[in-house]
Amino acid sequence: MSKGKILVVDDEASLRLLLGKELGRVGYNVETVANGDAALTRLREDFFHVVLLDILMPNTDGMEVLRTMKQDAIPSEVIILTGNATFENVIESMKLGAFEYIRKPYELNELLIQIERAIEHQRSQVDLKILREELAKTGRGGQLVGKSKVMVELQHIISRIAPTQSTVLVLGESGTGKELVARSIHDNSLCKDKPFIAISCASFSETLLESELFGYEKGAFTDAKAQKRGLAEIADGGTLFLDEIGEIPIHFQAKLLRFLETGEIRRVGGTRDIVLNVRIICATNQPLEKLVAENRFRADLFYRLNVLSVTVPQLKDRIDDIVMLINYFITQQGFQKEFDRGALQMLKSYDWRGNVRELKNVVERTCILTTGRTVTADDLSFLHAPKEKTADKQYTNLQKEKQDDKEALSLKEMERRHIIKVLGIANGHKGKASEMLEINPKTLYLKMKTYNIVSVYE
Repeated sequence: MSKGKILVVDDEASLRLLLGKELGRVGYNVETVANGDAALTRLREDFFHVVLLDILMPNTDGMEVLRTMKQDAIPSEVIILTGNATFENVIESMKLGAFEYIRKPYELNELLIQIERAIEHQRSQVDLKILREELAKTGRGGQLVGKSKVMVELQHIISRIAPTQSTVLVLGESGTGKELVARSIHDNSLCKDKPFIAISCASFSETLLESELFGYEKGAFTDAKAQKRGLAEIADGGTLFLDEIGEIPIHFQAKLLRFLETGEIRRVGGTRDIVLNVRIICATNQPLEKLVAENRFRADLFYRLNVLSVTVPQLKDRIDDIVMLINYFITQQGFQKEFDRGALQMLKSYDWRGNVRELKNVVERTCILTTGRTVTADDLSFLHAPKEKTADKQYTNLQKEKQDDKEALSLKEMERRHIIKVLGIANGHKGKASEMLEINPKTLYLKMKTYNIVSVYE
């Protein structure tokens, strides 16, 4: 495996030949170009860990290359190589983001040391950016918790498939913890020290999804002010987790299949294929076989994704884990609370249609609203709107309101009643209700807030 990708930019052919040979000999993937324009072209087409850049070149010189790299947010580290160094050049290059400045002639060993430092710095910066983004998205993160029979079996399956490079399809209802399973597979794999990048396919339109996954070139569309690496490229060497895979638009599925088959991507607006080494883990709560039968999901993509499949159990199938999960959530969220026997028994007997996610929300809500240190069954009374949950009450009221149908209703009132009706049919589950209404879950949430409609699945 290559130690890193290096671009050598120098108008001296003999130096390009020497560096290409010597750096290639010690394990680097090296490309050479003779001028600044060619360098910028390659940097916009592909990613390089380090650029060895000469300052004095005809036409576009090294300083102009540095300025353009900074302007376009090209993330490669730059080591300046020049035999005509001036104090002003050194200061300006450092201001423009150069990693190091080396005077010609130089010792090869010195250059190798600086290249290793630059690559380490470049990777640490990428990892820090990824970590910040992940923490912003996931808060304190999480882990698989439970010692029930089904969870022990799940952990065993994970331990068997994690060391492989095979694509994995994670199945399970909403709220069961499919992303945690994907993270566990990554954490137990051979690429555990590399990035784990997650993206929800349902959060983007077809065009935006392609841009997020594959990146884009400067000028590819109106707002493309600079080149952007896609999440697949950032995940190179690690794991790319595609959540809600069943939501991928049919026209984009062919491009995803090509990526899975070849390991190659092409940025939006680009002309060059980029080869990546990424493990793919997908997740869905939808029956993909049904989507295939309805021509909403490509059969060849389904077969390519379904190399290995893992089903995450529902919470009702792992009741023995509820106490352990509650204690984990209390600790994770920093609460000084405990649930008494009555409260625990009540939670064990509850119908967890929202699975672990719903349990977590209930624990957090109860710990915040309970004044004492001990949570009792009385503090959980909001769960006992048994067959008559809030959304059902609203639906019942709606039936009464139908007596007034002879009166003219505004469009807003008709919409409000229709949303309440669908929520009642969906037993208050906003995810299912949004599917029935054929709108985005976020849109449903905003409409519920506008109309003051309450759902038990918060």
